[in-house]
Amino acid sequence: MIALQIKDVNFSYDAARIIDGVSLSLKQGEFLGIIGPNGAGKSTLLRLICGICKPADGEIMLFEKPLAGQNQKEIARQVGFVPQETHFTLNFTVEDVVMMGRYPYQQPFMREKREDIDAQENAITAANIEQLRKRPVNSLSSGERQRVVIARALAQVPRLLVLDEPTSHLDLHHQHSIMELLKRLNADGLTVVVVHHDLNLASLYCRRLLLMHSGKIEATGTPNELIKKEILSKVYGTAVRIVRHPDKDVPQIFLHTD
Repeated sequence: MIALQIKDVNFSYDAARIIDGVSLSLKQGEFLGIIGPNGAGKSTLLRLICGICKPADGEIMLFEKPLAGQNQKEIARQVGFVPQETHFTLNFTVEDVVMMGRYPYQQPFMREKREDIDAQENAITAANIEQLRKRPVNSLSSGERQRVVIARALAQVPRLLVLDEPTSHLDLHHQHSIMELLKRLNADGLTVVVVHHDLNLASLYCRRLLLMHSGKIEATGTPNELIKKEILSKVYGTAVRIVRHPDKDVPQIFLHTD
């Protein structure tokens, strides 16, 4: 099944064109990494997929149904969105935060149903945060809090998980932990789309990459097809060197210095 189909989509903020004629097809079960320089339109594309932003024209199909016309709860039952940064004004417990992911299924002022509690427990287990469940969310480290936000999205029981820079500001251990979690979720059948500034992590974990530049798709392909010196030097305006990862045999990028 086609999980996501984007056809000739345009989007502008005021007079500035941010997404320019983008078309994309994503099969169910794929792990897609979206890369590109700052201002390329990556985060805006995610917001269009989640229905947060509406395209000026073009069409977005979600699991073979038009996204236009679906309300936010209907979309949230299919797409889990993890933003780049999440701040909590109130110091909820981890359990409470994960239960927030059940909002697409709940009615106001009604108690959680058995299916809500089961989804909460499954998400906590999947994100490996059982030991944190009673902790106030603002007492957690950045890496722990990111796993909680992912668990909140998983509690929606989505068919598509969309993440915007999920490893930004994290140390090496937590970067690895988050990407291994996404790899495991994808192996279990979840379709994953992740925006990444870290090209090496994207190359290591994503099966397919999409390179954006100035609101357009510059190239798409496997890491071996796309992570090439001539392509990256052109888009990023920086000389790079490409080497092979010694364990995974995928391309890794180094800045070229004199």
